[in-house]
Amino acid sequence: MRPTWLKAAVLGTAAVMTLVACGSSATTTSAPGATAAEPTEPAGPSLSKSEIEALAVAASKKAGPRTTVPKLTIGYLRYVAQSPADQRMYDSAVAAAKVLGWTVIPCDGQGDPAKMAACGNTLLNQNIDVLLDDGIPQTIIADALRRARDKGIPTVYSGGSLDKTDLYTAGYAPPEGEMGATLAKYVAAQTQGRGGGTIVQGFPASWGIERVAALKAAGVKILSEQDADATNLVQGTQQQIAAQLNQHPNASAVWITFETAVMGAAQAVRARFPGMSYPDRPLLVTFYANRPTLDLIRKGQVDAAVEDSLEWSSWAAIDQIAELKARKTPMSKDVRPVYGEGLDFWRPTLVTKNNLPPAGQLVTPPVDFVRFFTAKWKHEFGAGS
Repeated sequence: MRPTWLKAAVLGTAAVMTLVACGSSATTTSAPGATAAEPTEPAGPSLSKSEIEALAVAASKKAGPRTTVPKLTIGYLRYVAQSPADQRMYDSAVAAAKVLGWTVIPCDGQGDPAKMAACGNTLLNQNIDVLLDDGIPQTIIADALRRARDKGIPTVYSGGSLDKTDLYTAGYAPPEGEMGATLAKYVAAQTQGRGGGTIVQGFPASWGIERVAALKAAGVKILSEQDADATNLVQGTQQQIAAQLNQHPNASAVWITFETAVMGAAQAVRARFPGMSYPDRPLLVTFYANRPTLDLIRKGQVDAAVEDSLEWSSWAAIDQIAELKARKTPMSKDVRPVYGEGLDFWRPTLVTKNNLPPAGQLVTPPVDFVRFFTAKWKHEFGAGS
């Protein structure tokens, strides 16, 4: 298996069916003209501002008496800075760190394992207090992780599930299987009764494998399965999907696991089926409603993206680091820490043309994690006061 690579990103809204995540659910009802398993309107936040504030106060009290958090320098190892998902993960980490008065030093791995490994050591040479990354497999940066451990520097990943994490101090990631199941149910409902099958572009990382496994579990017929090339996501995917469409001209759907790659897939589908939309062309689906993906959905070139408010994992990572440094509280080993009833920041949702946010905006998260953590830190550390 080839080395693992990046992850993807952005926000969703209404769920098409009942979505279960940590005991909570979100549902939508059908409207005239809507097809099965398709959202019809955006889902608003599940908790009010006052409820979020109350939960933040409760969480801060549970953490312990009011205290101060030390000034820290975070070294942030980026998978590939040109990816919209990476940009969102990094920007949210910077925003969260800023609330606590921390400094973030980035290093861009550019999707290249050798550069990622070099970045890890470069950051450790800059007297950082914590090494944070957006889901880089530990086999790629094992030397840096061991070096950090020997120096007593915590190492944290966020944003994408990893299958082996013993060299990391902790990590926080979305429910990849639930996201995959949400998108798989949509594909199955949309293509029911049609011939052909689904062309799958996967990715040999834990998060990619979990997503595709959900599609297979849904019983969707798979025509072909190939991996994305993280060093050539757009042009490489365009060529790969074009070749697959030539080989499978009656394909009913194209499934793109790596979010950035959908831009290349959309070009390939559009070239073969100019001016057409589903069902006159294959259904095209992916993960995370990044702004470029939302634009493609708005233009009718992509049909759906399943979403999890990915940035929550950056905020949770910063929170866990703060608890460790301020109170010596061990970082949670739960990849989705429980902060209170209803605070399932990671709830998967589906985005289609029927529930798009205004142009230029991301979809509103189902839970306002930014308000929660900023309020928690204000009460707990006096941050932002």
